[in-house]
Amino acid sequence: MSRKILISSGIFEKRMALIEDGSIQDFYAERGSKVIGNVYKGRVENVLPGMDAAFVDIGLAKNAFLYVDNVVLPDDPGKDKIPSRSIGDVLKRGQEIILQVERAAVGTKGPRSTMRLSLPGRFVVMIGPETKHIGVSRRIPESAERNRLRILGEKYQPEGRALIMRTEAEGATDEEIKNDIGYLVELWDEIEAKAKTTKAPALLHQDFSMVYRVCRDFFNADIDQLVVDSQEDYDNIREIMERLDPSLLDRVVRHESPEPLFLVYGIEREIENALQRSVMLRSGGNLTIDETEALTVVDVNTGRFVGTKGLSDTILTTNVEAAQEIARQLRLRDIGGIVIVDFIDMDRTADRLTVYAELEKALESDRARTKVVHISPLALVEITRQRTGESLAHEISEVCPSCHGRGHVLTPITMAIQAENQLRELAFQRAHEAYLIECHADVADLLIGPGGDTTQALEDRLNAPVYVRVHAGERDQLFISGGRIDETEEKIGWVRAEEVINILPRDCAESETNQVVAIIDGMMISLPDAARTQQRGAQIVITEVHRSLAFADFVASGKSGGKRS
Repeated sequence: MSRKILISSGIFEKRMALIEDGSIQDFYAERGSKVIGNVYKGRVENVLPGMDAAFVDIGLAKNAFLYVDNVVLPDDPGKDKIPSRSIGDVLKRGQEIILQVERAAVGTKGPRSTMRLSLPGRFVVMIGPETKHIGVSRRIPESAERNRLRILGEKYQPEGRALIMRTEAEGATDEEIKNDIGYLVELWDEIEAKAKTTKAPALLHQDFSMVYRVCRDFFNADIDQLVVDSQEDYDNIREIMERLDPSLLDRVVRHESPEPLFLVYGIEREIENALQRSVMLRSGGNLTIDETEALTVVDVNTGRFVGTKGLSDTILTTNVEAAQEIARQLRLRDIGGIVIVDFIDMDRTADRLTVYAELEKALESDRARTKVVHISPLALVEITRQRTGESLAHEISEVCPSCHGRGHVLTPITMAIQAENQLRELAFQRAHEAYLIECHADVADLLIGPGGDTTQALEDRLNAPVYVRVHAGERDQLFISGGRIDETEEKIGWVRAEEVINILPRDCAESETNQVVAIIDGMMISLPDAARTQQRGAQIVITEVHRSLAFADFVASGKSGGKRS
């Protein structure tokens, strides 16, 4: 199996992709400064007994959330695992504490934090303040190797700090483990020393850059090449690997071609696909992935795949392939939290067990913690995946300003109804001499109506003039105001009778009620010939001007008058 790491640096971001046999398996992007893993000295702002949590000012836009189980202080009753303690027993408002961000801010929620600090090295993770504990990665299968690493951890364990022997520690020498622990002890001491002389809120330790984390966590003997397109990153990586693992230096490659690195390996298209709702499977089936605030739902369909043996085998083949692809998509999109997978219904228990086993196997290579609940008779599977921050889709995109994340926008007739209701409400609250409706062209067209009939009906109901003007905003933006007639007419756009105007195709819009219209200074103008105007543009002359609608005709040869273009 060919495995490569690609690191591409741009003006705005740095990106990493891990590819196996030409297919992307992991993707990370770093834009600006990250907060996950950073250690801060913070000040407790609020203590909420009802939530068993506190909010801590760490100098960011949003206060950090700290749950009572993540509070660790000297002489803290929590060290003895007393289950009845409350947040008020251990923290007070204004108290200064050291804490680490373990989950970035998501939506309206601030970053989640812990006072149990975790500093990862090449082979060891140091955790504290903590009891004397030595853990070994479950991904190290050999019991003899696990015992060896546990003995080394006990040999070099510092006072009051737990150690976790990482998967990368498998096969590491006594000296390598010792040096790694020594480096972490020095880093820990630096953080504690800085905390004593720093006033909260303040950053005590900035987590390592993505380049360093990639070298530390991903770049090992299983990687054939690490390809980088920046000379600065190339030099930095070689410097890092001189300390971490000099034997891998010859696998660091500088991308010299003028063709962008991610374009060469097809990564750009993969990233685009990661934002798509539908994912095609090789067999012809497909996945539909929907992210919500509460959970992510994945639906499996056979699509174009019809199989060859029978329906049960077709379903099994699709579900097995889907299980493999789902595991890849979770990593690629960095989806965390609860994931519900709706596999195609399977009649045979053996088939459900096969799909479940395939899903568990595919998730083994995921660096994030995952848990899979057994597949139900309805072929539903619940997966929980460690969430550290925003998913890829949320990281590189934003909520649609028109639908606000719903995936639907209100129809023009619905917006026109809202405009009428708001207009009548405004008139009920206070009568005005005149009313102004500013809205999208599609909505204005309905409010004006054929020849201005609908606006006339509104005026008859309100017993006051109504002006409709088109704005350049989104369809769901609606502005209604009232005032004096002279003030209203002074602040809105107008065309004048006998005025000659050059109309371009881009000025025209199809109309539900008035055939084709042009929008000039926010005023709607009814045009005489749809095809002629939309295809080539035209020179028109204004023949009639009403409060919300004007009428025009084509300029006859030799026609003169006031002219604008």
